[in-house]
Amino acid sequence: MASVRFKNLSRSFGTVPAVRDLSIEVPDGRLLCLVGPSGCGKTTTLRMVAGLETPDAGEIWVGERNITKLEPRARQIGMMFQGFALYPHLSVGENIGYPLKVRGAAREERDKRVAEVAKLLDIEPLIHRSVQQISGGQQQRVALARAIIQRPQLYLLDEPISSLDAVLRSTMRGEIKRLQKMLNTAMIVVTHDQLDALSMADTIAVMKDGVLQQLGSPDDVYSRPANTFVAGFVGEPRMNLLPATIERHDGRLGVRAGEHWLAASERARPELEKAKADRVTVGIRPPAVRVHRTAAPERIPARVYVAEPEGSRVIYEFRLIDEIFKVESDPELRLQMEEEVFLELRPEALHFFASDQSTGGGRRIA
Repeated sequence: MASVRFKNLSRSFGTVPAVRDLSIEVPDGRLLCLVGPSGCGKTTTLRMVAGLETPDAGEIWVGERNITKLEPRARQIGMMFQGFALYPHLSVGENIGYPLKVRGAAREERDKRVAEVAKLLDIEPLIHRSVQQISGGQQQRVALARAIIQRPQLYLLDEPISSLDAVLRSTMRGEIKRLQKMLNTAMIVVTHDQLDALSMADTIAVMKDGVLQQLGSPDDVYSRPANTFVAGFVGEPRMNLLPATIERHDGRLGVRAGEHWLAASERARPELEKAKADRVTVGIRPPAVRVHRTAAPERIPARVYVAEPEGSRVIYEFRLIDEIFKVESDPELRLQMEEEVFLELRPEALHFFASDQSTGGGRRIA
């Protein structure tokens, strides 16, 4: 078993950069999620690790081996492709054992290993069935089993659950996380779904336009986003982001967003004092906003634009400073369309980001 390192990895297609100067380390036994929108470079990164794409620059290390120029079969990597890529004319067991057959393993050894892996993934009864006769969730397990049977130093999973329905996706997130801990091997999972990343990963790498935006634990990425892109991409509903200016009010430091003044927390004040520009972007997560039916100082009046019940929660949408502003609330609040309420944006729940290019174009201030 081994750690994985990307050192200044870059790849372009013609004049279009897909991955730019990417450096990440995945410790042995940890699960890394590469997450970002379509075209951000995450699948290209995975394909470079697998040996299916050649880097223009940089190195890929698995343990003490530089695998950058090795043939795919020499890399000791197990890969699960998006869409599973199973052979329709083979049985479940034959699909699982195919990598061993290609390597010349004896039939007895293949059958033994297939049985072991099928038991691990709870698909033993399916071994002799055609892959065309099993469900999408079962096919997903077969594809995983085919990667696992190789006993590689590293597992690569490209959008492993993107084709599953919502209920099965939730189940398989837990299954993949449990499996990775049982195998105790480094695993890299590519997903465009930030919920997959938050629920499965030990470490998340958020990418945009081929550039790493933030690398950290799920809690770090959600609670302390590095910039406005990460703030808006990670979390459902997304973080509310409002344009604002730094301003003092009654001797206290805060920001003014439209007509509303918001106090900064004691923790944030020193960083706002050091900000190189007056304009900032202020952010707050929808669950952190408190809704009241009575007015009070520093509460913002707002009118319910739309309500989206989701069973255990309701997402209320408001129009605030020409922006869509969402609030997550308990169903018992029972707000009505067009009802006027008052929003409390607590200082300790606010995030502040730079708004101009001279300070990083959206990087986190506090």
